[in-house]
Parts: sequence; C-alpha cells; structure tokens
Amino acid sequence: MIELILIIFTSFFLGLFYSFLIRKFSARLQWRIGPLVFMYKDLRSIMGITRIIQPLYDIIKLFGKKTIIPESSRKRLFIYSPYISLIFAFISIFFIPFSGISLLSNVPYSLVIVSYLLIGSLLFMIIGPIASGSPWAFIGVRREAELFLVTEFGFIISLFSMAISKNSLILWEISISEFNLVNITAGLLMFTSILGKLHIKPFDMSEAEAEIVAGPYTEYSGKLLGIYYLTKIFLIYDFIALFISIFIPINTLPIYLSIPLFLIISILIIFILSIIHVLNPRYRIKNALIWYIKIISILCLINIITMVM
Repeated sequence: MIELILIIFTSFFLGLFYSFLIRKFSARLQWRIGPLVFMYKDLRSIMGITRIIQPLYDIIKLFGKKTIIPESSRKRLFIYSPYISLIFAFISIFFIPFSGISLLSNVPYSLVIVSYLLIGSLLFMIIGPIASGSPWAFIGVRREAELFLVTEFGFIISLFSMAISKNSLILWEISISEFNLVNITAGLLMFTSILGKLHIKPFDMSEAEAEIVAGPYTEYSGKLLGIYYLTKIFLIYDFIALFISIFIPINTLPIYLSIPLFLIISILIIFILSIIHVLNPRYRIKNALIWYIKIISILCLINIITMVM
C-alpha cells in the first residue's frame, strides 16, 4: 500500500522532470538557455529558486483561468473526455513496475491492462477535441488519429512480441526475465512508436501551431486544457517507465542499484528524444505515415525472425 501511494508522487514528479528536461535539452542543443535550473539571484524573490517544475506552473496557471465551452460542441463529451483520459493515464502508473518494485504489475494479464489503459487515454485525447465542433480542431484530430493508428500498431506488436518471447502476459514476469535479442528488436519498435505518441519531431504535425492554431486542443481552455496537460505529464512517465521495465532488465537488481539506473537510463532516453526533436523538421502527415509504415514493417519482420530463432 505504501508503494502505491509513493508511486503517485514519484510518477508525477518524474513526469514534470522529464518535461522540463525535454525543454532544457532542446534549448541547449539550439544554443538557447531554456528554463533555468537556478533562477538569477535578483529574480528569486519574484520567480522562485528554480524552473524545474515550470510544467506544473503552466498547469496551475491554466486552472486559474476561465474555461470556455464552445456552443457548437457536444458539451458532455467535450467536458468529460479530458477527465477520462487523465484517469486512464493515472491508473496506468500502478501497473508498471518501478525499479525493482512490482506494484500491481504482478496481477494476471497486467500487460493487457496497461496496453488498454494507455490506448484509452490517448483515444480520449482524440475524442474530446472531435466533440468541440471546431474545424481547426478537426484538422489536428484527423492528423492525430492517423498517427495514432500507425504508432499503435508498432506499440502493440512490440509489447506482445515480448509476451510471446517470455511466454507470459504478466508485466512483472516479463520485466524480470532473461535478456535476449527480442528485447532489442521489440525495443526499437517500441521506441519508434513513442516518438509519435509523445509528438517528438518530426511527428508533431497534429499540434502544428503555425498551421492549425493549437491542433486538437484549439477550443480547449482553462481547467480542461490544464487537465490534458496534466495527462501528458503522466503519459510521459508511463511510456518511459514501461519501456525501461520491459526492455531493460533492471528489476532483477537490488533496489539501491535499480533506482539510480532507472533515473540514468530515463534521462538518457529523454536526451535522445530531445536530439531527435531538435534535428528534425516537422513531417507532413503523409510523409509521417509512409515513414512509419516502412520502418514498422521492417522492424516487425526483424522482430519475427528473432522470435523464431
């Protein structure tokens, strides 16, 4: 029970920290300062000591603003979708192991439960904007839905490749199983899916501000927009923690080793994501779909070959 309570605060802090790191790494790679780790002394009385939790400040500011419900929207679906998306992303944290701590990942079919929860969270990030009735939101939603379909294919294949390879649908058993070649091939497949799910460039076309205002969330404001941002905080933790748990066998180590390793590996993953984000221009949705179909097909074929070897 204590672990389940602690993981709420741990996942939330790490999600904020990862969001900060993406901003900071991206800024430094572009020769910008980015959000400050330590605020300038003369501004600390106004701005605080650090900007590490800047993503939290952004969410709190949104919660203090007025929430506008479009007249053209399907109001109940528009209002409830952010909450449902957040609930799914939040519940997922309990079924993903954390640095040698199983949490609820040892329950039967935990791998299936996690996959459905994450799919459900992303799905309601699409359903809500559809209900807004905005043509600008619809353009963003269409791009998001098309990207969702191709990334989901690779995501599911990578998860169940590991399930077949390890002969288990229990996430904890997979996370403590012996490392083999499938960990590498399925891990690469998962990584390509994460790029699209977290909207890392070149796959951020659904939120292309210069083209379609704010993408799917054009009509969202105030508390409802803040809830979607909060959902993204939990989702970035979910995907990073799930990737490490399944493909990198650190859960077999003592906890005093697994926790530092988890942090180091997660920061390294965020750094790689930031490099990809900075180096790539935004794809058109057509180019993104073609890229994913080609890459996922190749990786799936390699994955199948490694499974039967």
